[in-house]
Amino acid sequence: MIYTGQLAYKEVDFTFVFDGKKLRLIPPKDKRDVVNENWLRTPLANGAYTLNIPVMEEDYLCGICNETNQKIIFLVRRGDYLPPHGNHLLGGNYVLVTDVIAYILCKYDRELIDRISFLCPEIDAIYPLKNSFTFSLGADFEEFNKTGIVSITTKDFDSTTSEPQKFIVDNRTVSVYFSVWRGINMKVGEPPLSLNSCLMFEFEPTSEYGFILRLWRIAKDFLRYLCYRRDVYLPTFKLAAPYEDGKHEEFAAFRIIGEDKESSVEDIKSGRYIKQGLIAGHEGQILTDIASGELYLRHIPESYDSGRHKDAAKFVMITAAFEWEFHRNYPDGTKKSEAARKAEGDATKQLQELVDNSHGKLKSIYKFLKRLVKSDSLQSEIEQIGKDYSDIMDIFGNYLYSLSKEELIYSEVGKRLGDQRNHFAHGDLDKDFIDLSLLDLIFLERIVYAMQLRHYNIENSKIQNAINDLFHHHFALQQT
Repeated sequence: MIYTGQLAYKEVDFTFVFDGKKLRLIPPKDKRDVVNENWLRTPLANGAYTLNIPVMEEDYLCGICNETNQKIIFLVRRGDYLPPHGNHLLGGNYVLVTDVIAYILCKYDRELIDRISFLCPEIDAIYPLKNSFTFSLGADFEEFNKTGIVSITTKDFDSTTSEPQKFIVDNRTVSVYFSVWRGINMKVGEPPLSLNSCLMFEFEPTSEYGFILRLWRIAKDFLRYLCYRRDVYLPTFKLAAPYEDGKHEEFAAFRIIGEDKESSVEDIKSGRYIKQGLIAGHEGQILTDIASGELYLRHIPESYDSGRHKDAAKFVMITAAFEWEFHRNYPDGTKKSEAARKAEGDATKQLQELVDNSHGKLKSIYKFLKRLVKSDSLQSEIEQIGKDYSDIMDIFGNYLYSLSKEELIYSEVGKRLGDQRNHFAHGDLDKDFIDLSLLDLIFLERIVYAMQLRHYNIENSKIQNAINDLFHHHFALQQT
């Protein structure tokens, strides 16, 4: 849909045309000379001019939309060029063009935002809608076939809303919870009752649209983490303003450019996601780490199908994810005997003496060796995981390795992964690929999730169920 209207920018009242991607600003006839002389060209000697492309000096522009007679807000990039449409030096039309990041369509004009709500098919699955209503077919199904009477009763708000949790974004506290939105409609061609699960963020009232956009990115990464794929889309979400008695008034829709893509329906139907019930009470901890960059997400595949294909880059990224999470969970490294720690301490002390008494390249070498003394190999780290996570991971590892008629031995898993990772990282293309390391990598993906979830003190049984669902294992586990 194309939107038109009027907006003011740098004391000029422009007519705007927005096609869903680009915003065109058309100055009035009496301001064209101002735009031409002051914005688009710089005078030189003897009546000559040079082209000057202005840059956007605002983070957002507010206008009134002709189609709705309501406020529309365009989020733009400060510093982007505003190239004119056409050659104004040769009689062009002075139309300025800029890209739009997102836009807000307002039903009511409100200055402050204190709640946003996200809806998408993945959220409907993560916070299952089936728990939000009951239905009755009368005495039995045969009676329903005769009468056609079915009764559907939605549960109350309290029982369809999760317990709010807190998380921190840029030193601001945000409340997060899941809820079920109910829509009643009498329009022809639309269902009379619609239910959607929502992910809700509440915070102190703000007018900072950049902060709202930051929360959108965090919500998207949260859903990507729960689905282990990047193709999760949140094209539209709702904004609410403070209302009397601590309530909220929905007043606008926030729309992200380029997000209007189809969700992976097959992945949702197959159940490849972590349900909210398995992380209940820990949503805030996870979101805080996502906001701060503490939770490793760079290895998440673009889609479920692409995640099934492993290449050198994915190999390195998944092993990097493991080492990142290992260092979060084991800040002092692997558990070592007192004798080993004493030996490391003695070696470090002697190397420090060599560092202090050397210069140049030799000093750098001693510093490097000193760093290596207490560093753990990938093999030793995975061996440590085998000791501490076997009660969670053995059920998955034994199954995966049995498919190849192999045995799960954590020390060998670590050695193969370490060797193959080093081949890729150092460009040793002449080395034969270690075939079993591909199976090791698949197992390592599950280990990463186990480490991340245990970091938040989630129960072992829930971690197992999360991995079972996310990676589609179909094990008959104890339900929690």
